[in-house]
Amino acid sequence: MASFVIGGIVTLVTFYIALIYASTAIGLLGFAEAVLLVLAFVFLLFQRSRIRVMLRIPIGVAEQGGRVQVQIGTVNRGPIPCMRIRYRVRMWNTLQKRRRSVWHSGAMVYSGENSYQTVVCPQYAGNYLVELRSVKLYDLTGLFYLTKRIKSSAGIQVLPEVAPVSVRVTERTRNFFGDADVYDDFRPGNDSSEIFDVREFRDGDKIQSIHWKLSAKMQELVVREDSQPLACPVVLLLDSAKIRTGKQAQAFLSVAASLVFSMMDVHCPHYVSWYSGSQQDMVRVRVDDEEDYYTFLSSYLADMREAPQEIRQLYREKYRYDHELHTLLLTGELALSMDGKLLKKLSEVEWKERLSALELIL
Repeated sequence: MASFVIGGIVTLVTFYIALIYASTAIGLLGFAEAVLLVLAFVFLLFQRSRIRVMLRIPIGVAEQGGRVQVQIGTVNRGPIPCMRIRYRVRMWNTLQKRRRSVWHSGAMVYSGENSYQTVVCPQYAGNYLVELRSVKLYDLTGLFYLTKRIKSSAGIQVLPEVAPVSVRVTERTRNFFGDADVYDDFRPGNDSSEIFDVREFRDGDKIQSIHWKLSAKMQELVVREDSQPLACPVVLLLDSAKIRTGKQAQAFLSVAASLVFSMMDVHCPHYVSWYSGSQQDMVRVRVDDEEDYYTFLSSYLADMREAPQEIRQLYREKYRYDHELHTLLLTGELALSMDGKLLKKLSEVEWKERLSALELIL
């Protein structure tokens, strides 16, 4: 609308000059300017009602500092194209509460479907909401425009930077026994609720282990081998309270991701638990492999909240019947403790160096 205000001022100045100098030519120029203003305004009003704009993000996951492709799709239901389009994209980091708006320019909007692409580079890890707030539609001269308000959004999850952590798993942790819904694919155990394998009867096998139905069918004695449950000997509690700065939040996310990834890398099954804002309760994710690691990051970035009370007490109240060997706690002040003893006080600036100097013995 500002372009029409400027155009109207220019037209009035032209008429004023024409009156001062009694110039017919300048008066005709002012008349032509006024006609152009009216035609452009009517044209853009029509185009604004006929053009629909939406935002799409093909891949909603990115590494910190990476490039994310944003697509702007338009549908022009009118027969006449717009000269060009400008659109404003706003990025909102839900963790750091930061907003950033940038105007981008697109090409001519032809009749039918059009697509424009731009690239955004999120600087911080976290959950982002990318919004298309408004677009500017220009007339055929490219001089005048009208703004169309848009409500279209999509999410991006930016994964934190990961640094290696030296993790050593003891035999006690490696052979930890307990209840679990996940079973060992390579070793039999003594959990009779799940069958690991069946084989022919051998000397020394117990009579109770004979699979009588299968033995009758195969006409030879067959015994069943029980499965070995893979219990989680370690739980990592993430307490995001007392995070005061953006750098501190970034360091907290990176340290948490580094610990989870490093324990996964040495094949130490573990739980990661935090306070969920949507459920208003403690939740946890079991991490055994890389797929579980990304599941944890996706869930945590979307739903991390500050716990209303001491997080260890909340966890023990909900999972009172579960037992583990070690409990790790990472606080928002970047203090890492194990079983109630402080292991390392990290820094929001030098967290990577201090974390690499830590040897975590589980």
